[in-house]
Amino acid sequence: MPFALLCAGALGFEAEPRLWPIAAVAATFFAAAGTLRALAARRELAALRRTADRLVLAGPRHAEVDALAAWRERELTSPARRRSLQREVERTLGALSPSRLPSASPLRRPAARRNVELLRLLADRLDDGRPVAARGMLLAAGLFHDAGSPLYSESADAVLPRALTRVLGALEP
Repeated sequence: MPFALLCAGALGFEAEPRLWPIAAVAATFFAAAGTLRALAARRELAALRRTADRLVLAGPRHAEVDALAAWRERELTSPARRRSLQREVERTLGALSPSRLPSASPLRRPAARRNVELLRLLADRLDDGRPVAARGMLLAAGLFHDAGSPLYSESADAVLPRALTRVLGALEP
């Protein structure tokens, strides 16, 4: 925000024609600095989330890391996060519909179709409003986002039912 204000202020010097080049250069530098700072902050937040995710998955914590893990747990179990993950499960269920033509998706459709009941249970559990555990939310997100997840692996037939059952169990607080 400070860089955006500086950028706008630099453009304010545009009223004087002799200052146009200087104002344009200053505004460009301020806009670039603001963009770089925003990207750095986003990268720092992503690294902090990864660290907190490891703490949440690890289970019992020391007192000094409790605040970080508690922040991430609140973020992971928020209603918006639950709705987002529930919509992702629904999209996956939609992709499994027999009326849909095969696509270039890496989803292992035959194995996923055999486990559609578990996927529906997961979608219903995310939508039912009861409290969920952050660890279960992380495991569920990993199931849909990780390229090595059972939804996309060659061994999906054997591993996917266990993974879905594990996620459903981990969602219980």
